[in-house]
Amino acid sequence: MYTEDDKVLLKYLAEHFINEGNGMMTSDLEALDCYSEASINKLRTLSLVKYDTDISVQIHPNVVSEKDKLEVLPDHFQDLKKWWFSKKWAVIFTVIFLVLPALKTYIDLVTYFLN
Repeated sequence: MYTEDDKVLLKYLAEHFINEGNGMMTSDLEALDCYSEASINKLRTLSLVKYDTDISVQIHPNVVSEKDKLEVLPDHFQDLKKWWFSKKWAVIFTVIFLVLPALKTYIDLVTYFLN
């Protein structure tokens, strides 16, 4: 959804909002390396920023929560688990290679301790 420049710009705007408030001059914004019209239009579409006047931009408080969402690490284990169990053959492999050996080990331990 976001390009790298979008992410850098979003992080910069969130830090600016936290440290200096919700207003920013467009000249300061345009001086950034990560600035592009496409990036700012994407943020405007998401209602994270809006042009207050021709020379200033209003930053919406949601920019901070959006930045926090970007910094959350993805949960690859959940993605892998979802992918694995979406396959029809996955249940068979899981039973053969995980459940049956665990069941055999459990039976062996029970018989060992009972004898």
